[in-house]
Amino acid sequence: MRDSMPKITLWWGIALALAGGVLATFVQPGLYSSAWLNTEPGQTVLYFWLLALDLLNTLVIPLGTALIAASLVMFYLRGRSQPVDAERPKRWVLPEPLERRTDR
Repeated sequence: MRDSMPKITLWWGIALALAGGVLATFVQPGLYSSAWLNTEPGQTVLYFWLLALDLLNTLVIPLGTALIAASLVMFYLRGRSQPVDAERPKRWVLPEPLERRTDR
């Protein structure tokens, strides 16, 4: 059975990066448009919500991109650690050119 850790890491990274983008794009304007946050107690709540959102925006997108990069490194290292078949070429080689047909 193949190791699923790189695939899980890749999907978590994509999910965190997308969630961070959605969080940065839609949640903060949604909080500003809430009518109940225009009161004095609402401004205190808004301040703490925006503080938490800034912390999440600072952490989530870079964490997602780091997880994506880590999964790519895991895929690469897993491919390098597997034994290479003797018949498989170690690099891509152009095929031999075909001889010209002289029977025309």
